[in-house]
Amino acid sequence: MSTVTSNPAGDNGPANEETGIEQNVEAKSMLQIVVSQFKDHKLAVAGFIFICAALLVAIFADVIAWAVNIDQNEQNLGHRYEAMFTTLEKSFSEREISLENFFKADAERKDRVIGQLADAGMIQAGATQEQVVTKFATDGLDALPKLKQLDGGDIAAFNTVVGRFETFHLFGTDEVGRDVFIRLVYGTRMSIFVGIIVAFAAAIIGLFIGSIAGYYGGILDVFLMRVTDSLIALPRLPILIVFSAISLAKLPFLNTMIGGDNESIWKVFIVLMIFSWMTVARLVRGSILSIREREFVLAARTLGAKDAWVIFRHITPNVIAPLLVAVTLGVGEAILSEAALSFLSLGIQPPTPSWGNMLMNAREMIFDAPHLILLPGFLILVTVMSFNFFGDGLQDAIDPKAIRR
Repeated sequence: MSTVTSNPAGDNGPANEETGIEQNVEAKSMLQIVVSQFKDHKLAVAGFIFICAALLVAIFADVIAWAVNIDQNEQNLGHRYEAMFTTLEKSFSEREISLENFFKADAERKDRVIGQLADAGMIQAGATQEQVVTKFATDGLDALPKLKQLDGGDIAAFNTVVGRFETFHLFGTDEVGRDVFIRLVYGTRMSIFVGIIVAFAAAIIGLFIGSIAGYYGGILDVFLMRVTDSLIALPRLPILIVFSAISLAKLPFLNTMIGGDNESIWKVFIVLMIFSWMTVARLVRGSILSIREREFVLAARTLGAKDAWVIFRHITPNVIAPLLVAVTLGVGEAILSEAALSFLSLGIQPPTPSWGNMLMNAREMIFDAPHLILLPGFLILVTVMSFNFFGDGLQDAIDPKAIRR
């Protein structure tokens, strides 16, 4: 009679008692399980990729502006509402400023360049800097073919300045001749950073209030939650509009920090943070109510741990997972709120670009230049959806009930 031999303690893992075939079981860490679960959510992965791309654009906006040789606030009233994929020559004043900055950067190089231009017969001998600037600012690109015939590092640098008088506008220009593409790039920086900063600030405030209410309970819990419920019950957009119309710079404790061109930016941050923490607070409170009676919390109390230590060392780490989900969803909500306020001229004010005020500035040209509205509107839509999909995928990935081990 034959017998089936199994290897219950073999090196390759447990053996199947019925077939005697050894099974390889690969142990995975919790992080590997979460990443694997997240990858199964295709829309969440796509949203995460778009978010990373948007963050790179926001971080390197200055590098992009330098590469395309366009300033976000550079106006050219002679080229308003230009079509997409248009190449334009800079205005006389812009050419003049570029040349003046070139000469101002290095006095010795200025003298050498003027001398070489005089030797080549392109300017009169003894010409002043102002005369040189006026001549080449007037000639513009017409002077470039003659300049390229001259040799030398100084002339090559001068060639570069003159050669950059021509600019390519991928998405055309807006109502005052500013490049739409570069303003979308800087608008990405502003909208993304507003969303992220407001969401994280709301998470910190909500974590603090929710932790105190959930841990101590009683009258303190009732008071904090009734305040939270009252703020949730308020109509969000009208309240934001009212508070956005208030000049925060007139308050004694804020007038040193808020003022000038940054006032509208600080105002958006403060107003959105005040009215964005309530959902997080209720989420944290609900989680802590179920955690505070666990054995490890009772053990910490028994050993004499202070309340602050128990809350932030033992309880808070157990609510980080749902808190992260709330933060990702809060980013999209903050971006929408900022865009709505800016569209109503109560958010970030021009010339600082944001997707919301770009929509507001283009509303009168919806039929003549629809891309001025479609482009920022599309970016708002895709960005908010990306953060929402990312939050949904993260929630499914870190949910213990949904994890396939």
